[in-house]
Amino acid sequence: MYLTQHTDYGLRVLVYTAINDDTLVNISTIAETYNISKSHLMKVVTALVKGGFLISVRGKGGGLRLAKSAEEIRVGDVVRLIEPMQ
Repeated sequence: MYLTQHTDYGLRVLVYTAINDDTLVNISTIAETYNISKSHLMKVVTALVKGGFLISVRGKGGGLRLAKSAEEIRVGDVVRLIEPMQ
């Protein structure tokens, strides 16, 4: 099975936010950590927020956090959300 880069990025974002569960993380930090284009990452994060996996807090001091506990997130659900189905 082959996955697109967007799906890979989506899984990385969720892992990063799960590791930093106590704090809000921002897209710039994730992009630097994984050496990913910030603009690509923003598209993926938008899909994850709309899909109910992430919560986006806007404004100064804002960032991203998981919308539910890491144990409740299924990889298959994330793949189905991001991966284009034919």
